[in-house]
Parts: sequence; structure tokens; C-alpha cells
Amino acid sequence: MKPGVGVGVNERAGGPASVGFPLNRRTLRQWAKQLVACRLCRNLTLTAFLAILVIEAAILIPSYRNYEENLLSERVDVASQAVITFLKHTQSHPIHPEDLNTLIASSPLVGMSMSRDGVTYTAGEAIEQAKPADGVLRNAPRTAAGAIDLVWTADPTLSDYEVQARVDVSEVPAELVAFVFRILGLSLLIAVFVTAVTMFVIDRMMLSPLLKLRERISHAGEDAEHPLKYLTPAGRHDEFGEVEGAFNSMLKQNASYLARLHLLNRELDQLLDERTRTLRKTEQELQIRTLYDQLTGLANRSLFEEQLDRYFDQVNPGESGKEAVLVLGLNDFQALNGLAGHETGDRVLQEIARRIGGFSADHGHVARLGGDVFGLLVREHYRHPFENLQAGISAIIEACQRPVQVAGKSYECEVSAGVAVTQLDGQDARTLLSHAEIAMHRAKKSPSERVQFFASEFGEQVHRRQEMISGLKLAIHNQQLELQFQPQFDRARACTGYEVLLRWHHPVLGSVSPAEFIPLAEQTGLIVSIGDWVLEQALATLKLWVAQGFRGRLAVNVSAMQLHDEAFADRIATLLEQYGVAARYLELEITETALMENVERAMATLNRFRELGLDLAVDDFGTGYSSLAYFKVMPVSRIKIDRSFVSGLPENDQDEVLCRTIINMAHSMGCEVIAEGVETEAQASWLALAGCDELQGYLLGKPALEGFLPENIDI
Repeated sequence: MKPGVGVGVNERAGGPASVGFPLNRRTLRQWAKQLVACRLCRNLTLTAFLAILVIEAAILIPSYRNYEENLLSERVDVASQAVITFLKHTQSHPIHPEDLNTLIASSPLVGMSMSRDGVTYTAGEAIEQAKPADGVLRNAPRTAAGAIDLVWTADPTLSDYEVQARVDVSEVPAELVAFVFRILGLSLLIAVFVTAVTMFVIDRMMLSPLLKLRERISHAGEDAEHPLKYLTPAGRHDEFGEVEGAFNSMLKQNASYLARLHLLNRELDQLLDERTRTLRKTEQELQIRTLYDQLTGLANRSLFEEQLDRYFDQVNPGESGKEAVLVLGLNDFQALNGLAGHETGDRVLQEIARRIGGFSADHGHVARLGGDVFGLLVREHYRHPFENLQAGISAIIEACQRPVQVAGKSYECEVSAGVAVTQLDGQDARTLLSHAEIAMHRAKKSPSERVQFFASEFGEQVHRRQEMISGLKLAIHNQQLELQFQPQFDRARACTGYEVLLRWHHPVLGSVSPAEFIPLAEQTGLIVSIGDWVLEQALATLKLWVAQGFRGRLAVNVSAMQLHDEAFADRIATLLEQYGVAARYLELEITETALMENVERAMATLNRFRELGLDLAVDDFGTGYSSLAYFKVMPVSRIKIDRSFVSGLPENDQDEVLCRTIINMAHSMGCEVIAEGVETEAQASWLALAGCDELQGYLLGKPALEGFLPENIDI
């Protein structure tokens, strides 16, 4: 965010900075158009106009009635005066009908009746329903010709005559209409005048200031960076003046906030610049950390590969000699760390790195690959014989194996190295480095050859291993695994049960030996899922066999990882309940080595097996380093003699002694003995005579998919 220009809250002595919004001169048409366009003005004006009309209507109604009464009174008064005058003239002589007709002709009277002392004089139209002349005349009924009948009671002014007369008032309605039109015209004129005045007042007091305020608000909203520019002096002391004052206060407050915001922006910009410089410095440090090893200062694996690829791209193969990627690892470096301490170990690594770096003109071609492993590009000029490359590698090994002095003490380091030669073992950095590491690991395992050159068969072995690992992960889902069943017999050659054997048919590798894929499954942890599958398939088979009359046992091998799994026994119990198979039909075969890996954990699992009622057998007995003291307390019911001891019977005296010893020892501990790998009659006869309880091998029965058949029930 950047600060604005010319924004502040200080005011000059002459008042705040402001922008005026004067009203332009407008024609009457523009003024009227503006008023009509204003909804507020239009509503107020219309309301005022209607209010005036209502008031005038309220005044007009009683005025109309009074005016009508006055007009009638005037006509009646004229008629009354005519009668009075007539009677005064006739006091000296009697009244004749001709005199009455003359009176009617010269007055508003159209009919007349006079009576006194029983004498009645009539003339003109007959009078029907006379109303008192001093009453409300407008309520008197009228004839079709527009006349009203009135009566004057005896009165001295009338010479004691009772006079009834029909007075002509037909001209009154016309005069009333004229009166109404006069009043309406005057009312409209007043309404228009008052409305115009109201509109003018509204325009001056409301519309123009409101439009001016709206324009100020609009401009202030569009120009938010300069709020003080739109201040105006407070000129009114009414509510509208209060609104303008509130708007001015808001503008000043916004200006204050804006000034503070710009101040914060400047501070943030400064802070951002500082952070940016810090981040750039940190980024540079991180880049160094991601490309170089912090302990030794050598390139790391990523930079090493990048430098090697760049070198291989730039070198002309026709002009270069041979190059090789050398990977060195310190043997038993963890022991040195543990005995001498990590600080001493770090000093040793730094010295080894310095020595290795002395053999490279470019530090980008030497690296610490991780831990105690280093990498180096060894170059040989094309004019030198190939043996010089080996000599150079030997010199590097010798330099690294010289004793390292740390704090007055001498530490010797033994080095194993792997070499991958360019053009022969690969052409890119990653391949050469991978092959050199494979050769180094082979050198670590070799008791004599501490330097190993990569050969193609190593790569093939690694590729096969990776392919087998990938295949094992999909073997169960792709139904590549199958179970075979090898029968077991007693000394009388009667079948006592079967052992489950796992077979794998890979779609590419073909039939894979269990001796190859079982150890691989144990190393990768896949043996757990594979073992659970074998156990479930075995119990499903047992359920079918038991229903067909099977009464023997089915032996399933258990790996060390399964044996040390705390939940393994519970999974077996769940499967037994799920398939409805009694525990006595299932036997678990456990290797001697697996039992000895973690005796306490194994004992807990074996005791759980015993609670479930499972039979337990020790497979490959005699091939490990077991303790007989543990076997005394382990709930084992059967010991299995390994085929390596059976194969030499009966010619090999040592095998005879070992087998007889195992049989006697097992019987003394209350265990039965079964020998596997029985392939000749001589082996079977010797074992039977030696007291071996059961036999298993190709002589008696080979593994098969069917296993138990109902028609061959002998167990």
C-alpha cells in the first residue's frame, strides 16, 4: 500500500479546505422537471395540494348551505315586503281580487291566500303545504316550477291577516351553481398558489440542499483519498444543518483514519522492505542448505546429481577418458558414534570429507550423500591406461582409512566402496549413483572385497526384487496365490493331518519359490496380510473338510511378525467363530528363530493360543539358537525335525545322533516329534525305529491342491 497525495487533517485559519457546489441558474421548466423527478418533493407537493382541496371542500359545504338559505331569505323578504306594502295601500278600501293579481304580477309571488275574520282572499296558484316563513327555508318542499309555499301568521304588520303565499325561487339553483363555480375557481387558484409556494419552499429548503449533499457524498465516495476537499461551512441551524454537520464530522474522521492508515502503510512498507531483505537472506541461506551439507560443506545428493549430469552433457565422449562414480561408506560408524560420542563422529566425518575433497578439483563433483556415505566423480584421462582409475580409487580408499586424530585420540575408519563406470554401468548421474550404491552395499556384506565394481547381474537382482515386491502387493487381489496341502503320517503310515504350503504363480516371473518370496514378504511386512489370507483360506477349507468327515489337524505356518502381533490371537479367535471350526483341528507351526526373537512377547501370544485350545508345533527345530529352558515352559505340543538333519539318514552318523537326541529330548518334555523331508524308505524306517511319532515327505505324499478327499477317510 502506498500513501496518498495531499491528505491531512490540519485546517487553515480561514476554515477547512472545501469545495462549493453552487446551484446553477435553472429555467422554470428545468426547475419543474427537477421537482417532478424528486420523489420526496412530488409526494410532499401532492399531499399539500390534496390537503388544501380537502380544507376548501370542508369550507365549501356549509358555505353552500348558508348561501342557499340567504338567497331564499332574500326572495321571501321581497315577497313579504310586497305583501306588507299591499296591505298598507288597501287599508282605506276593501281588497279586490284584481288587486291581488296585480300584487302577484309585481312580486315573486305566484299564488296567494289572505284571511281575517273569516274572510279569505285568494289569487294565483293554489297553496298546498305552507311552511312558516320564519323557519329554515332550504328545507321547505318545492313545486315542480321551483316555488315554495309559506305562511305568515297574524301579525300587526300584516294588519292581522294570516297570509299564505307561494314564492317563486326558481332562480336560486342557477345562482347556487354560479356560486359553486366561483368558489371552486377561487379554491383551485388558492391551491395552485399554495402548491407553488410549497414547491418553492421545498426546493429551497430541502431539494436543492439535498441534491447538493448527495453530490458531495457521491464525489467524496469517488475521491476517498481527499475527504477534506468536500467539507462545507455549516450554514443552517435546523435538522438538515445537523445532517451536514454530521457528514462534515464523518469526513474529518475519515481524513483522520486515512492519515493514520497512510502512516501505517509507510510503517508496513518499511517493515516489508526489512522482511524482504531478511527473506532474501534466508532464501540464500536455505538455498545453500538445500545444496550443501552443513557439517562438511560438501555438495548434497541433489547438487551432486546436477553437477554430474552437467559434466556428462558437456564432455565429448570421443575426447574423454573413463570416469567412474565412487560411493564410499564408513563401516561400523554407528558404533563409533555410540562409543566416542556424536561430536567426535562429526569431527571424523569432517576429516574424511576433507580428504575425499582433496581428490576433486571441483567440489560439485564430490558430495556427502547422507550419514557416513560420500560420493565422488573419479576421472581418468584418455591417454592413461584403465588401471590408473583403479589406482586412483585405491588411493582415495587408503587416504580415508588412515587414522583420524580427534582431541589427541586416534580413530581408524574402515571403508567400503562401490564403483559404477560410465558408459558401462550407465550414462546419467542417477543411474550411475544408484548402481554405485548397490555395489557399495555388496562390498559392506563381503568379508574380503571392500571395493566392488557394479555388474549387470546386481542390477537384475535388484530389478527382480522390486518386481517381486510390487507383485506381492497385488498377489492376493489378483488371485496369484494358492494353497497346497502335504499329508502327514504316523509310524503306521496312517494320515494324521496336513500342512498348508503357500505357492505363488507370478504372471511374468512364473512359479516363485517360497524360499525366495517368503523372506522378502517378511522383510517388507507383507507377510502379515499374506499370513492372514492363508489362515482365512485354511479355515474355510477346514470347515469344508470337517463337514465331509475330516478328523485330523491342519498345520499353518506363522511368521515372526504375526507371532509378535498382539491382535493376532484375537483375529484367529474371530475366524474360528466365523467359520464354526473347533480349535483342535488347527495347528500353528512356529519357527525356532521366531520364538527366540522376543521371548516375552512370544510367550504371551503362545499362552493366548493355549487358551483358545490350539495345538502348537516348533518348525525347523535344531537350526536356530534356542534355549531349552524356554522350551520347558512353552505350551508346545509337537517338535518338527528340520529336513537338513533327515537328508543324511541313515548313513550320516552325526545326523543319526542329532535326530535321536531331538526325539528323546522332545519325548522327555512331553512333546511329539514329526520329521519333514522324508524321501526314502531307509529314512522312514530309521525314524520309525528311533521313536519318531510322525513323518512328512515326498515318499509318503506330495503337496496337492485337493488335500483331504472324503473317499479316502482314514483320520
